[in-house]
Amino acid sequence: MGLYVESLSNIPSDENVPAGSKKDYYIYLLDYGWDEPIGNALMENYAKMASLAANNRAVVIRGTNRVHFEDEVLSWHNINGEDAQELLPAILITNRNPHHFKPIFNTGDADPVENDLRLILIPLRKFCRNATEVVHLIERIFTDIKQQKALKDFKIATTVPKDGIFAMADMITLEPDDSGGQIPVESIKNYLYSGNGNALTVEKTVLPIHFEDRSGGEFERLVFAYVSRLKNWDKIEWLGQSGDDDGRDIWGEYQGTTYCYQCANYRSLVLKKVTDDIDKLVNADVVPNHFIVVCGGKVSNNMRTAIKSYAAQYGVAETHIWSSGELEERLRKEAPELLKRFVDGEVFPELNKAKDVVVNDQEILKQIIQCFDRPAFTTSFHREVNIPHFEKAIADTIEVLNTGVHRLRDGTVIRKIPSRHELSGKSLKEGLTAIYKLVVNLRDTLVDLKRKKEVKGCECGQADCPTWFFTDNAGQQMDDIRRSIFEEFKRIKPDFNLAIE
Repeated sequence: MGLYVESLSNIPSDENVPAGSKKDYYIYLLDYGWDEPIGNALMENYAKMASLAANNRAVVIRGTNRVHFEDEVLSWHNINGEDAQELLPAILITNRNPHHFKPIFNTGDADPVENDLRLILIPLRKFCRNATEVVHLIERIFTDIKQQKALKDFKIATTVPKDGIFAMADMITLEPDDSGGQIPVESIKNYLYSGNGNALTVEKTVLPIHFEDRSGGEFERLVFAYVSRLKNWDKIEWLGQSGDDDGRDIWGEYQGTTYCYQCANYRSLVLKKVTDDIDKLVNADVVPNHFIVVCGGKVSNNMRTAIKSYAAQYGVAETHIWSSGELEERLRKEAPELLKRFVDGEVFPELNKAKDVVVNDQEILKQIIQCFDRPAFTTSFHREVNIPHFEKAIADTIEVLNTGVHRLRDGTVIRKIPSRHELSGKSLKEGLTAIYKLVVNLRDTLVDLKRKKEVKGCECGQADCPTWFFTDNAGQQMDDIRRSIFEEFKRIKPDFNLAIE
């Protein structure tokens, strides 16, 4: 309801309120009475605010005439020692009873400031651009408080502790927060009656990620980036990006076991989509040991049972289904940098993550060695089946040594590790420099052998033909350089155990 009064004398003070009837807090609209749009909106929309109050078991009180009030905390030129022009007009949530706001023209005539006075201030200029937004904000606050809901879209801007010199009361100023911040009503009460600034807490509701809003290709790329981190795969391929995948979006091999990850970025998973993919695997004679369906939405228990039963009849040893919620929790636990990249748009979160992690030289060396555990270095050259892929692997290894960026053949960044330049030990740094030069020599030697026609492609004219010819001398040179690389690793790390097979 709305109430016009000529005097606050008849409003009971806290001391005269019956036990159990004292209010937890009061809300005031502070205006210094100047002619300006947002302040005028408070006066012009009094009837609207009174209606809102009536619907929320509150009372809006307005004087029949404007009167001046000031004390050591509130005045037209400062609010608890802070510049009023920066703060007013504002909404004030406090434990001060209205009985204290009597017409006063000199600060010295005011009652002493309450020892336990605390203020929560919401400056309207920071939230509202016009009168309509002022009314909407007040309506939202009234409604939230009535329903004992948290005040949404707020964060703490400043905390001013009582010092008895400039600040005669504890005060917290709020400002807009578009990241989901909210302040529970109980938290407001705790602050007003405890005086503990930490009692006013800002909470955030983290909503689930809507994977289904992303394109199929983007979803597959996210899943591939995550899966590639799960193991030190012998082979991991994103086949789904080409569209001709035989029911295999992502195919991995690890220690003789095969894994097929099938991405289904749908709000509601359709059984036929999965069974069709399994049929493709059967027809192509590539039934995996493990079949994992990664979904962009929810998956019912009946759906899980049906998929597992269908896969089992074709010899799939293990079948797993990840719903969108399960995928999100896996990412949060094991690869939070991928959420920063794919959800928050941070291009290289691994770079920032690496800066925060202090590692010693042996750990850096261990991570670099892992990048050499690949066929391009461990397979004898005469057994190499794809020279272009071999060349790309060498180029990627040079990039790892120089920058720490570890990529797959298609350019996908797997991770970011420290580069050779971040080693602190002189002998290790010199050893990695020698290895770097050997890898560059490996690349240059292949270029020279191709120029001399000692390594040459098939003359069938097909750009992707896997057939290459090379001389015994070419194979010997390429193997010798890679053995030299491994010997240098053995010199700086005696337990190094990679070798050319």
